[in-house]
Amino acid sequence: MVGNLPRLDKLPPLRLNILSMTQSLRNPHEVRVVITGLGAITPIGNTVAEYWDNLIKGKSGVRRISTFSTDDYSVQIAGEIDLPDAGLYFKDRKMARRLDRYVVLGQMAGTQAIKDSGLEVDKAPQRYGALIATGDGGIGAHFINAKRIVQDGMQATSPFFVMCIPNTASGYLAMEWNLQGPGFSVNSACASANHAFAVASVMIKAGLADAIFTGGSEAPIYPNALAAFGNIMALSERNDSPQTASRPFDKDRDGFVLSEGAGVLCLEELEHARRRGAKIYAELTGCGLATDAHDLVAPHPDARGSTQAIQNALDAAGLNPGQIDLINCHATSTPLGDLSESRAIERAFKELAAKTPVHSTKSMTGHPMGAASAIEAIAAILAIQQGVIHPTINQFEQDPKIGLNVVRNQPMEAKVDHVLSNGFGFGGHNASVIISRFRG
Repeated sequence: MVGNLPRLDKLPPLRLNILSMTQSLRNPHEVRVVITGLGAITPIGNTVAEYWDNLIKGKSGVRRISTFSTDDYSVQIAGEIDLPDAGLYFKDRKMARRLDRYVVLGQMAGTQAIKDSGLEVDKAPQRYGALIATGDGGIGAHFINAKRIVQDGMQATSPFFVMCIPNTASGYLAMEWNLQGPGFSVNSACASANHAFAVASVMIKAGLADAIFTGGSEAPIYPNALAAFGNIMALSERNDSPQTASRPFDKDRDGFVLSEGAGVLCLEELEHARRRGAKIYAELTGCGLATDAHDLVAPHPDARGSTQAIQNALDAAGLNPGQIDLINCHATSTPLGDLSESRAIERAFKELAAKTPVHSTKSMTGHPMGAASAIEAIAAILAIQQGVIHPTINQFEQDPKIGLNVVRNQPMEAKVDHVLSNGFGFGGHNASVIISRFRG
């Protein structure tokens, strides 16, 4: 003994009881992860059905900001959501007013996904989790409460301000629905939701959960976010034409449109879904992650990380580029970002890059940052289900430097079996996923 401490060489060996954490050990290479529930709230629809209908119609959700004065801002437009009665999604209606808007949106999309999945979570709550990603988290609560502190002092701060932290959306969804399995958040800026899918998939394959409600939520339309992104010249300034401001791949694109939204999927282990007779929308067949290790804002000039993420996703799914029927691009409408993604697709797909249909959901929704990949995954799933590829709107003249096969302005009927969906974020974070038609 040294003082009251035992000698390390006399301690008994550490034994980690894996079976105490999991219902059964699984071989990750043999486990399939399917999608059995969907939930979405976006600037073009407060439900999955409404969102899909407006995607096919090519409807823009971008407008002049209505929630605060933008007279002194160079950017005055965003993709806002007209919320329905959010209190209906909470056991205690008051919480819809007290929590940050990103938590409210996550709760709404998460609740839709849980109900759509038909999962009876109380039968085995320890086997079901919540993993809602976010880029900015409670940025609105930060702004509102900082302003109160400056104007009126510490006592003016809401006690709910502490719930602006990025894991609150996951924690609150879990609390409301008694999800006692893995629960936390991930953050990789605008790639966050795709990273969440990857992490949730790994946990299911490892046997740590049977189902995880996962996706992303974001509510950044506040003066601080608008000023920050506006001052680095990342946002479109087409204030006189909001609905045509988000124009991915167009030669006159001038930046992305800040927006809000949330999307949540129920990822579930296949055999578990089969045992309960769940409807299966699609299968998550591949996830590819990579980092630029280059710059905090700009993508790598040779699209190093994004190319590798795409290739990693193809390898994980066991697919080649010729088997991909559609690419849902990250495509934010920034001059540099769209060009970089085009390079990545050209490098990974080679001659097929000019043939494979690509589109951008953000042309209609704007860019909901950490939620983007989640609502875009839903668009990918519904393309498989419905046999229709939604258009990229605001395609007036494609950038001649971008040689991709953009589905322009009108929807296209097509048999879609495999969709590659890209998500790239500030900090050089890249995450691509492949969603495939389920074949039993």
